[in-house]
Amino acid sequence: MLVLSRKIGERIIINDTITVEVLQVVGNRVRLGITAPDGVPIMREELLTAASNSERKKETILETAGAF
Repeated sequence: MLVLSRKIGERIIINDTITVEVLQVVGNRVRLGITAPDGVPIMREELLTAASNSERKKETILETAGAF
């Protein structure tokens, strides 16, 4: 893991195609802007985790019902 300190307006470039910019810092909250090519999905971790947990629950229900 790379750990960096950045100020508002400063950017990090990843693989020449993804840009992460610090937009705002208020207290302990940081707003980031991410620019990436159209084919690169960007998702907050908690949404990805929630979607994964929901899918696992569906699979468990189907297995319990004998659908598999």
